[in-house]
Amino acid sequence: MRYRTYHPLFILLFLIGCLGPRQSTTTSAVSADQVKSEIQSKKASLASDSDVNLGYRRINQPDPVDLMDVAIFQLDNGLTVYLTENHEEPRFYAEVAVRVGAKNDPEDATGLAHYLEHLLFKGTQELGTIDYKREKPHLDRITQLYEQHFEETTPEKRKKIYVQINTESQLAAQYAVPNELDKLYASMGASFKNAGTGQELTVYQVNLPSNRLQQWAKIESHRLFGKPVFRLFHTELETVYDEKNLALDNKG
Repeated sequence: MRYRTYHPLFILLFLIGCLGPRQSTTTSAVSADQVKSEIQSKKASLASDSDVNLGYRRINQPDPVDLMDVAIFQLDNGLTVYLTENHEEPRFYAEVAVRVGAKNDPEDATGLAHYLEHLLFKGTQELGTIDYKREKPHLDRITQLYEQHFEETTPEKRKKIYVQINTESQLAAQYAVPNELDKLYASMGASFKNAGTGQELTVYQVNLPSNRLQQWAKIESHRLFGKPVFRLFHTELETVYDEKNLALDNKG
């Protein structure tokens, strides 16, 4: 499409809940202070070890005053990670926060950032489709037709192009699997999943069992930054309009 709302700088924030309280595997007792001391020692070692290329580096120092003991890391791709541990429950809460929002919308395409937020739930080349190879030609054709529709100024010709868009959208929809991302996260034990678009920030949130951290990272990296596919583009407009109308109705 003509417009792009991604900002090259974005932030990942997540809170990790570990697999319950630590227990000693020996007969001797280990105090909470000893465990905390060991964790801080390992974190400090990681932060100071500049000879090992791990694909990321710690950019803050441990702060004894910080009760959450937040560690901040910079990944090689520019992503910033804020990490803090919580041993009260065996789950983690994660946010992917992108520094782009409604203020980045083009003047002649307001609401585009919010629309993009919705489209990024439509899956990837592997997720949300039963046959991407057969689906892709229709998706490519829809993109071409929208470009033509944008450039065309004659009302009658624009109507004809829109009819073609509707036809191609129906053909592409044969291969789409609606809400597969939602179903996948539900099967993984998600207790919460949401997203929101503000003026300067778009945030994707989820709460999952701790043993699902790697799967979460893979899914989010693919659907947000690696292989997103904007399927069901045509019909998703109705959902966005419904949300907008609901927000307007609730004002005042």
